[in-house]
Amino acid sequence: MVNIRVKFRRGEEVKFISHLDLMKVFERAIRRARLPIAYSQGFNPHPGMVFGLPLSVGVTSEAEYGDFEITDDALPMNEFVERLNEQFPQGLEVLAAKQRQTKQNIMATISASEYIVIVGTGYECTEKSLKAGIGKYLSQKEIIVKKKTKSGVKDTDIRNMIFDLDFELQPCGTFNMIKLTMLVSAGSKANLKPELLVESLFEMLGARYEIDRIHRSKLYVRVQEELLDPMDGKVL
Repeated sequence: MVNIRVKFRRGEEVKFISHLDLMKVFERAIRRARLPIAYSQGFNPHPGMVFGLPLSVGVTSEAEYGDFEITDDALPMNEFVERLNEQFPQGLEVLAAKQRQTKQNIMATISASEYIVIVGTGYECTEKSLKAGIGKYLSQKEIIVKKKTKSGVKDTDIRNMIFDLDFELQPCGTFNMIKLTMLVSAGSKANLKPELLVESLFEMLGARYEIDRIHRSKLYVRVQEELLDPMDGKVL
């Protein structure tokens, strides 16, 4: 058995499919490509594949990951990538694959995610005033929001879930486009959706807004106290 980790992208063409549908696309592509995927035992065998943090519907990404178990240890990684990509729809593409070194799968280790969010607003601001506003937002000891959980909606402090927040102002007449780049907590223990951060930020700024686009640019796993790239293990 060989454990493989792949990195793939999800473009505009497939941003509205659910995580469950994505798994079905992979399963069908693996069958059509005749890849030697391992299957679980029992009455209802499942292919040996585990994906990282599920992507919200409507969000694009260049940093999705999946772990696959195959039965042929002689299969070259480039052949695995090529055969899979040949069966994918437009907008879905494996970017890289390598043998997985860690025993823990990608779902269990994801800890942080970087998003690029394009926001349109009538909020009158300059680079200086927006920098001051975001600085004030991040200087808060607590940022309480209404967050959906398994037990219902409850007040949650998200301040410690925000690791970094940067911006780029793109003036457009009386309407401003703001590019927010945020590094936030992700995974099963503490997961912050970018929409919630944007909502709380603009509530503090006292401005209306509309999210134009959300793009996931990076995912990170945590090893001890460091955030690492899931493929090459480089430190953030």
